[in-house]
Amino acid sequence: MSRPYPLPLCALLLAASLPALAAKEKPTDRPYVETSYLTAPRLVGDFELEGTSYDPDQKYAGAGFRYALKDHQEIRFDVYVYPAGRMQQTTAVEAGMKAFRDDLKRAVTHGSYTQLRELQDSSYPLQSTEPAAKPANDFDAEVIRAKVEAEQITGRKLQLSMNLQPRDWPMYSSGYLFYKQLYYFKLRASAAQERITQATFNALADRAAQTLIPALQVANIGDCANATIYLSPDAKPEAGAIELVRQTTLHTGYNCHSSADQAGLPRPGQDTEIVEIGYNADEWKSQ
Repeated sequence: MSRPYPLPLCALLLAASLPALAAKEKPTDRPYVETSYLTAPRLVGDFELEGTSYDPDQKYAGAGFRYALKDHQEIRFDVYVYPAGRMQQTTAVEAGMKAFRDDLKRAVTHGSYTQLRELQDSSYPLQSTEPAAKPANDFDAEVIRAKVEAEQITGRKLQLSMNLQPRDWPMYSSGYLFYKQLYYFKLRASAAQERITQATFNALADRAAQTLIPALQVANIGDCANATIYLSPDAKPEAGAIELVRQTTLHTGYNCHSSADQAGLPRPGQDTEIVEIGYNADEWKSQ
C-alpha cells in the first residue's frame, strides 16, 4: 500500500479542477463526446473573421474559418477544425500529416495544383503566453516541468510552392497542423508569389499560426468530462504526484464538460462565431 503524502499546491489545484476522478472505468450510456462547440472570435488582434463554413451532413470534415489580416489583403488564412479523437499528441500529428499529404496528392490528381513542391517540413510549437510558476524547491520544479510539458502543443509546419490552376498562378503556401481539445486544427496560408516576398509570407503565416490557433477553441460535452487517472501503487510518492499533475493537465486540455452551462461558452453574436456539432453514441469511437 502506498503511503499518503502531501501534494504541492499546483498538484492540488489541478486535481480539484477535474469533474471526476475514478479508480477504474465505469460503463456509461452517454457518448464520450455528444456535442462539440467550435468557437472562433470575429477579431483576434489584426485578424478578422471573413467567413465560416460547415455542412452538418459532413460533420467529420468539421468547420472552416477564413481570416483576413489588416493591411495584407494579398494573403488569406483558413483554419479547419475537425474531430480527431483521444490520442497521444505525437500520434495524432503523425496521422494528421499523412491525411494532409493525401489531400495534397488528390488536389494534384484532380488538376487543382501543378508543380507542387515541399520546401520544408518541421516541428512547430505554439508559444506559451503564461509565465511559469517559480518553484520553491527541486520537487516543485519537477511538478511545474510536468505541467508545462503536458500543456505544450507542438504541431508541424509544411511549407509548399505550387501553381494554382486553371490560371497557372505560382503560389506560396504553408500548412500548420495541431492537435488540441480532441480535434485537429489545420491552418492554410496562401498567396500569389507576384504579390508578396517569400520572407514576408513566411513571417505572416507564422504570426497567423501563433495568433489564431490558440484563439479558436473546442468545448466538448459528454462522458469525456469524467476522467480516469491511473497511478501505480508501487510508485514513490513524489513520482505519483508528478504523474497526477501530468494526467490531470492532459485531461484538462481536452476541454470536456458535463454540460454546455459548465463549459462557459461565449454568447454567439458580434464577437464570436459558434459551430455546434452533435454526435450519436456510436459515432465517437476514439476515447
